[in-house]
Amino acid sequence: MISVNILGENTKREITGRKKGIEIIRELGFSIDSTIIIKDGKPLPEDEIIEDGSQITIIKSFSGG
Repeated sequence: MISVNILGENTKREITGRKKGIEIIRELGFSIDSTIIIKDGKPLPEDEIIEDGSQITIIKSFSGG
């Protein structure tokens, strides 16, 4: 399982299996354009494969004007 901490929602989710970042973002129902995945303190590209047993943080970015 991949442990996902979602900042801004104060929630944690578990995702089964080994998946690309983009697959996790879609599975959680977030927009690809406004989401950043962090692993080990560094942002990951959307096409990076996240291994089973990993812990990641998802940051939903916002813009305003």
